[in-house]
Amino acid sequence: MFRDSLVVIGQTLKSFGINGEIKIRPFTETIAAFKRSPALIFDDLTHKVLRVRHQGDMVVVSLEGIDTREKACTLVGKFVKTEVKNLPPKKEDEYYWVELIGLKVFTKEGIHLGEITHITPTGANDVLHVNGPSGEVLLPMIDDVVIDVDVSEGKIIVDPLEGLIPNA
Repeated sequence: MFRDSLVVIGQTLKSFGINGEIKIRPFTETIAAFKRSPALIFDDLTHKVLRVRHQGDMVVVSLEGIDTREKACTLVGKFVKTEVKNLPPKKEDEYYWVELIGLKVFTKEGIHLGEITHITPTGANDVLHVNGPSGEVLLPMIDDVVIDVDVSEGKIIVDPLEGLIPNA
């Protein structure tokens, strides 16, 4: 399913307060993955989670052993990882972005468009960035375009709307 047992769920922005709390920009839709994680990994350093809370669009965490502003500052800028098992359950026909990155994208006619390099949320739908022989192709993750997602086979079948593929 996943190529790695760890997944990046955010990035530390700054220390928060004087007691070592850390403000994190989440890369997740909810803070469930933070709340479900008994520990978080910052580079190669693992810290037990003591408390997680919302602060606007950010997440504020308290970690065991990080109890001063100075200690919290040592984690600023680091990516925050957790084990895949700590991600919240998915509904049917839902995918984690980490499952989609790297999948090969083919048209329903079998034309290889490239691989998904990243995904952009737009509010209405996510947009897949596919890099391949035609350069970068942006595909909306909507039912009219995405026909089949097969994570185990590592591919997505699409029916791009007219004008989405350059030089087609």
